[in-house]
Amino acid sequence: MKPSDVSELLRMMRVHVEFERGTDFRLTEAELLSRGFGPSPEFGAFVADRAQSNAPADLVGMAVYYEIPFMHTLRPYLMLKWLHVDPKARGIRIGEQLMRALASHAVETGHDQISWFVLPDNVRAQSFYQRLGASEDPKWKRWTLPPSSLRKLSSVQLSSSVFHEDSASDTDLD
Repeated sequence: MKPSDVSELLRMMRVHVEFERGTDFRLTEAELLSRGFGPSPEFGAFVADRAQSNAPADLVGMAVYYEIPFMHTLRPYLMLKWLHVDPKARGIRIGEQLMRALASHAVETGHDQISWFVLPDNVRAQSFYQRLGASEDPKWKRWTLPPSSLRKLSSVQLSSSVFHEDSASDTDLD
């Protein structure tokens, strides 16, 4: 991914979020530039361009990922956020090439695995991932605290005798 890809990347992100029935899409080109480039990028992306297909768009595929840097294994954890191939560019292994690029990146940067979420009704994606050797994680189910519950939970007064926040900045490490 390079800064000149951001406009097309944003287009594909919007299309993918709409496919996932997402709402409240707030990403902008400026946000992608500030969060995806610089000394500490918050995400990365592999992209496939039009030369790999007969599609009219400049970019025809993306694999957007981010890293969870702190885990109990003391190794970073790689998360695939979105894999998307424009419909007119499907069937010529662009998705597979993007996943291969992500897998190579994972190995080169010390990750043991890649994880992601798939909509339960997206059977086509599930079949694609199975063909690559992936499997559903039987140990975990995703949980979400929606906005109304988050606000309600955060408004409960905490007892200072029971709860305190530790951080490296306020803990004596000497």
